[in-house]
Amino acid sequence: MCSRTVIIGMDEPYVQGILQRAFGKYSPLIKVQAADDNANDLSDLLMHWREYETIDWTSVHRSSTIFSNAYCFRKGLIRKAQMAFNIKMYTAKHPTSILCTHVPETWIFELDDVEYLDEALMECFEVEQGMQANTGVSDSRLRQQFILKPSLTARGAGIYVFDTRERLQELLENEFASDDEDDDGDDDGDDDSGGLAQGQAVSQIREWVIQRYINRPLLLPAHQNRKFHIRVYVLAFGDLSIYVYRHMLALFAPRPYAEATNLDDQTAHLTNTCLQTHSSTFVESSAVSLFWSLDLPKPKLDRIFDQICQILGETFAAVSSESTSFQTWANCMEQFGFDFLVDEECNAMLLEANAYPDFKQTGEELKFVVEGFMEASVAMAAKEFLLKDCVTEDIEKSADNACRDLVEVFTHKNKRQW
Repeated sequence: MCSRTVIIGMDEPYVQGILQRAFGKYSPLIKVQAADDNANDLSDLLMHWREYETIDWTSVHRSSTIFSNAYCFRKGLIRKAQMAFNIKMYTAKHPTSILCTHVPETWIFELDDVEYLDEALMECFEVEQGMQANTGVSDSRLRQQFILKPSLTARGAGIYVFDTRERLQELLENEFASDDEDDDGDDDGDDDSGGLAQGQAVSQIREWVIQRYINRPLLLPAHQNRKFHIRVYVLAFGDLSIYVYRHMLALFAPRPYAEATNLDDQTAHLTNTCLQTHSSTFVESSAVSLFWSLDLPKPKLDRIFDQICQILGETFAAVSSESTSFQTWANCMEQFGFDFLVDEECNAMLLEANAYPDFKQTGEELKFVVEGFMEASVAMAAKEFLLKDCVTEDIEKSADNACRDLVEVFTHKNKRQW
């Protein structure tokens, strides 16, 4: 009988428990061992499913028989500036790509000190021109607005909306002042981990992206006209196939969107659930909904989903063509969380990609979405790698059933795209 050991070591109990139950469906063929257990005999070890920093990359790199739940090099996707650069290079070669019209205009913004703001803005002069054009324009829908995002942070940390030079300078001064006392300047953040944790000083990074702010988002009266974004779970497998999980989520801001009249009001502009959970007024069912349950006609939902699939297919075509910042190994897989905003014309716009997505923000009521995605990911690993040499008809049938909601949108084998 086949016997395979998988070491699971996720910091979040919410995720650890779901993974253990998903792998448990393949017991006794697959044995699960917690990362903190005392290891006796790991001769049958076949997979690490752990936090990025604790994966034994040496064994993964040297052995084609050790599988990993992450790719070692993927900053070309998860660092906002790197992804923006890769998409820019790709669209220059593919001017008819959907990425030309479904990614907000993005500028890489590097700054070591606010004193050099003039020089930094020369590298993204369209932003400077846009802010100047706002002079005398009182209608917020007609003003050119931008959003500033640190290249590495996640979970809504350090994100601000602005439309004037004065506002931008004030935001940057506050960020640079936040850690002047303890910034040693030794860490340039040039790694492939999931980025800085929420609460770390983003002024250590010195690298941002500025995106043209979508100030006319799709608003739904059934959800009190609150701004929302779509969270899409994506499985990247081997070298390289990309699958979109059909059961997407809609994450809502806590307050109605007021045409961006107050850019400081993050409760109306930012839709990250993790920014809301600390509030005494937080209601999970109001903050997170199923995409397919939104109050939109089925054809519009289908159109948005088809756009997302096409965008993701071409996004991975773009980043995987740049091997210096995104490398795929046949014995690796990874789960990503992609965020999309839908504008008032029902166009899906790609915002960013996240490694090790915060599954817990899905909450308890819609936990089955995460469970389904985990079961599909584990089934793919079991069928294609862990039990590949001893797959029975029952195992294959069970795995195929678990993967039924994974939609393939890209593969390197034949460059197939959605």
